[in-house]
Amino acid sequence: MKSDNKIKSIIEEFNNGKITSAFSQIKNLIKSNSENLDYQFLYAKMCNQANQLDESERVSLFLISKNINSVDYLHNLYSTYLKKNNFIKSEFFIRKLLKIDNAHYEGKRDLGYIEYTKEKFDNAQNILEEIVNDKTIDPFVLNVLGLIYVKKNLIEKAKNLFHRAISANPKYIDSYNNLGKIFFDLEDLDMAFSFFKKAYKINNRFSKTLINIGNYLSLKDKNIYSILAYKEALLKEPKNYEIFSNIALAYARDKNFDYAKKYYDKAQKNKVLNPSLNLSLAYLYIHKNQFNEAWDLFESRKLTKKFLKSKKSIINKTSIAKKETLVGKKVLILREQGIGEEILFSSMYKELISTSNDLKIETDKRLISIFERSFGKNVFVPDGYYSKNENRLKMFESVIFAGSLCRYFRKTQYDFLKESYLIDDKFKTTNIKSDPIFAKNDLKIGLSWKSVVSIYGKLKSLNLNDFAPLIKNKRQFINLQYGLVDEEIKRKENKNFNIYSFDKIDLFNDLDSLMSILKNLDVFVSVSNSTAHIAAAMGVKTLLICPKKSSTYFYWSNENNKTPWYQNVKIFPINKSLEETLKEVEGVLNKL
Repeated sequence: MKSDNKIKSIIEEFNNGKITSAFSQIKNLIKSNSENLDYQFLYAKMCNQANQLDESERVSLFLISKNINSVDYLHNLYSTYLKKNNFIKSEFFIRKLLKIDNAHYEGKRDLGYIEYTKEKFDNAQNILEEIVNDKTIDPFVLNVLGLIYVKKNLIEKAKNLFHRAISANPKYIDSYNNLGKIFFDLEDLDMAFSFFKKAYKINNRFSKTLINIGNYLSLKDKNIYSILAYKEALLKEPKNYEIFSNIALAYARDKNFDYAKKYYDKAQKNKVLNPSLNLSLAYLYIHKNQFNEAWDLFESRKLTKKFLKSKKSIINKTSIAKKETLVGKKVLILREQGIGEEILFSSMYKELISTSNDLKIETDKRLISIFERSFGKNVFVPDGYYSKNENRLKMFESVIFAGSLCRYFRKTQYDFLKESYLIDDKFKTTNIKSDPIFAKNDLKIGLSWKSVVSIYGKLKSLNLNDFAPLIKNKRQFINLQYGLVDEEIKRKENKNFNIYSFDKIDLFNDLDSLMSILKNLDVFVSVSNSTAHIAAAMGVKTLLICPKKSSTYFYWSNENNKTPWYQNVKIFPINKSLEETLKEVEGVLNKL
């Protein structure tokens, strides 16, 4: 009883912050009662809680040598190793503990966490689901299981668990950050930022939150502020070299080559592998017309999250374009992410066809007849015809993504085509020209204002109403915006603005008809989307409004507001305001 009272008194002092006094008392008790294992165990637990981990480990190992079947001793030892990030030893003693008590909650929870860190997500899920039920209020286990669900793309289940973790502990910062990251990946940036802000209010010095806020600000093109957030995080974690990558990425997006290269070199020095950073540096070299330096780094696009999502199964089987992989080889070319980039890179197909005699090119099915007509060769097959069939794939000696052809065919700015290369269907073009809309003497202006693909699509899109300053007499606007825009057009239409639509033409799927409409225009005004690439590749005069937020699109990023890919495109970046940019567009239209 006297011993219990002494232990109780020491615990109270320790819990009340009188740590030095508590340690002094327990050491005195051990000195005078060296055989009392209860005193030794209390001392080991106090060392664990006070992060005196080496001492906790030493004493715990001694205790286990006296009683290897003590669940309490094993628990304290494995948790000490867990704090020391020694997952191998921690797991070893957890499993010993669970052999003695297979229902031990903390043991299962922490084993599940260790399996998660080892990326054994199925094992981790099975372990944690055994101890999580509707009444679970442990935010740590709810959060870890939520992270596992994220890895397995069970997003709604993950969101539910993160919300439950927050309900259990309204200051559980990890779950706020994880919810924000979910919405960030779902492209709901405003909702993501709302959770990051809540995490920031709980602890404005937590590096993970600062990094998340920096990522949000950089994507919103507020790169100077994002860099401040990253540098604040770096103060908290000076050895987190991923932050160097993030800073370099923000400087790259801000077109600050010197500082981007400085932080890129720091990240490389510490062997940080960041494909997005390499890709951004490639974009910077492209922006400066240093193409030969760009293309090796450009290959890193194949390791980015966006690329891996759709192309992971084939990436390891691909190579880059060089003489040894093209000349005299049986070659398969794979399409890139979207139809816009596919058209962009098809500018190299004539050169490729003249280089390789044994060639197949996988293509979006909407483009096959267009490419056959334009390039005069029957080498185009539907996307996936070879790449998704192991037996067919074995026929080829070289498998190359279309973008990788740049390394061989576009080494300098003088290697780019000076003429258009996509050819319209002449019969359809004549047919469409007979539409009464083209009989007027008004200036025929095609208009497209949205991009509907990915988070960047949202960032570079505009609203139809934004183009009101361009509405003038003697200008006939023609709708070339694919997607569900009928309601938006109806809301805008009035006696002063009548935008004409070809209601019977599917602008998304019937690309031949779309090309024929474009061919009959005087000028095409657009944001960055696939239609802009089609018009540009046909030689249609194109005025491209390019929000700064879409600067990650390397093909519109050049120092003189032109692009080497298309000679007939004039780029209007939104630097100060959209209003100022539209005044510049207006000036060009007035001269037509």
